[in-house]
Amino acid sequence: MCARILVVSDSTDDAEQILEHLSPEFPETRLSTDAAKSLEDFHLFLPDVLLLAFDSLQRAQGYVLSLYLGNQGLSLHRHRNILLCDKADVRAAFELCKKGAFDDYVLYWPQAQDGVRLLMSVWNAARQTIEASAGLSHIDLIAHVKQLGAVQSLLDQHATEAARLSSSARNSLTKAEHVVRAAIDNLGHRLLAEHGATGAQVSVLSRELDRLKDVPLEQAFGPAAMAMDESDTAARQFTNRLVPQLKRLHGIADKVTPSRPVVLMIDDDEFAIKATKKALGGKDYVLVSALSGGEALGLLRRVRPDVILMDVNLPDIDGVSLTRLVKSVGDLAAIPVLMLTGEANRDTLQSSMLAGSVAIAR
Repeated sequence: MCARILVVSDSTDDAEQILEHLSPEFPETRLSTDAAKSLEDFHLFLPDVLLLAFDSLQRAQGYVLSLYLGNQGLSLHRHRNILLCDKADVRAAFELCKKGAFDDYVLYWPQAQDGVRLLMSVWNAARQTIEASAGLSHIDLIAHVKQLGAVQSLLDQHATEAARLSSSARNSLTKAEHVVRAAIDNLGHRLLAEHGATGAQVSVLSRELDRLKDVPLEQAFGPAAMAMDESDTAARQFTNRLVPQLKRLHGIADKVTPSRPVVLMIDDDEFAIKATKKALGGKDYVLVSALSGGEALGLLRRVRPDVILMDVNLPDIDGVSLTRLVKSVGDLAAIPVLMLTGEANRDTLQSSMLAGSVAIAR
């Protein structure tokens, strides 16, 4: 498979061992073992799959968080993260993957339990990334179908405006015809009055004026009226063809778009998350949660929440900085952020609002 794989590690020996394992199947595999250049290596190479081969889960989490918070801003480059771990960290790795901090994990140390497990994991991750890049992601699709309402409203506005313009044009055409007819009649009266025409002359002049009003006016205004009729017919036909298609798209949108609003709660207090989930009722909202900024940023690559509940004090990055980061990304900037804090000092309140939060709850 032609996929770009980047192995990031704090051990050159481990990285080279992994390269030897992967290169027969994935020739476009690169190593990054210089901590000072590891973030730059990612942005230059833009891998489809990122292999994290650090000596601790904390180092791997720190790298991913630094990747999100690097000088180039929040990285939403489509890729999959695979964590290589040892036997003692398997459960923790499983929990982190469940929460979205990583996409997958492979037990690799002290020795690989399944020689081809890593290859299979990389293969699946690469395939998912390439397929996602080839078309719209689920998040993209939801964002697009949410525009259907705006499209429908715009079409209705244009249809209303077109009908108004057509009616105005018809009225103007009718008025113009009346004005011309009145002008011809007035011309006839003036000619008769000025020249003192006899009865026979009056009859001839009246007949000629009537012909002037009928034939030339019909020739002048008839094509315009027919063009407006054809335009109205075409507009109705277009609307009749479009309405069933819009109904089909709305049906697809109803299936694709979550029926319940999605709330992302970012808080390191698991009790608070459980209490919030209970308070939301379960049936009215879908609550997804993250215990740290790193987990939250991982989730935002897959989930598009309708609102974010943000704790100010997080273990890896403060909520104000995380809010500012989210608001700096075009695809995420419109998501309302409600800040959760037990602090009422003015600096916290002011910095939260300046970062882009819509409200603060204590």
